[in-house]
Amino acid sequence: MLKLTKGVRMAGLDIKMRPVLLAAGMIWDLEGQDLIVTSALDGEHSPGSLHYYGLAIDFAVRAFDDDVKRNITFKLREELGRAYDVINEGDHIHVEWDPR
Repeated sequence: MLKLTKGVRMAGLDIKMRPVLLAAGMIWDLEGQDLIVTSALDGEHSPGSLHYYGLAIDFAVRAFDDDVKRNITFKLREELGRAYDVINEGDHIHVEWDPR
């Protein structure tokens, strides 16, 4: 189940983030956890952050130990491919559309 933390704004999220939500939803479901979005087009981020363009999203990972976080990060990278950056930032996983 997809959940949003208070204040998360999803309106305006670029369609390129739809595969991210689908892949993350399946992975979190396999882990027996709800998928919790902690940031999309809201919050304060570094200048030039792709969050401001609807091309980045953050997911809560507090329910997982470090091994599961690494596994989830790997699975997301594998599922999404090179056009997406998937970064385990400890307290959340950040995913952005960043083709090079």
